Amino acid sequence: MKWETIEKKSHPIKGGSWVRAIAHIRKNETGEIRQYETHEILADGEGFPSVFNWEENNYSCDCNRELFFERAAGNEIETEECSDGRFSVNLENPVTGEIYYREFSPANDHADS
Repeated sequence: MKWETIEKKSHPIKGGSWVRAIAHIRKNETGEIRQYETHEILADGEGFPSVFNWEENNYSCDCNRELFFERAAGNEIETEECSDGRFSVNLENPVTGEIYYREFSPANDHADS
């Protein structure tokens, strides 16, 4: 699988690299989706970047997801409190267009119905 690598000052992990990804962040209350560029860690030999940060770590919390959602529209905000469930995220490989992590289905996909 092809990924666009990113040169950053910080080192991701030994034997890994930073790659570009697009977070499709949905505000669940309204259904609005915004795209936010993010850089993720791809370990050597892996097909996809780690999703730990989005599933269980800092980016899984609504406070960070709300920041990214607003930054995608050019807004800077102060978050008021942490919560869970106000925002959902899908992660895309921008080189291939493949969604490699999915928390919601597209509006025209009725698989969840």
